[in-house]
Amino acid sequence: TTALDVSIQAQIIQLLKRVCRDRGAAVMLITHDMGVIAETCDRVAVMYAGRVVEIGPVHDVIHRPAHPYTAGLMACIPDMTQDREPLRQIDGAMPRLNAIPRGCAFNPRCPRVFERCQAERPELMGAGVTRAACWLYAEQKVAA
Repeated sequence: TTALDVSIQAQIIQLLKRVCRDRGAAVMLITHDMGVIAETCDRVAVMYAGRVVEIGPVHDVIHRPAHPYTAGLMACIPDMTQDREPLRQIDGAMPRLNAIPRGCAFNPRCPRVFERCQAERPELMGAGVTRAACWLYAEQKVAA
């Protein structure tokens, strides 16, 4: 829906919702548009460098992001209630897919990086209501 004007985009989203409801179907959307995700989806998977880094109910992922990349994405969305708030960004650049760093692919850009992040790649693990591929939640996995 990226190249569509807002009114056509809204019509297509409403059509998708109606088809899903009427036919008991599901649709998988691949998008970078968090507005579309918030409006249409029940669950969301956030990807970084070709891997899922967080997955869960849309409301929880948007309002209580567990993975530092997801938190960075949410922080980049301007707050329309604030006047002239500076736009935030995630420092650094995406890795080339043929040169993904060892450990967590996000570790060179992560504000919460620690030693294990640079050595071992995390799998998805429980992070409250969502699941995140982040060593910050390793203790919860052991306790669960």
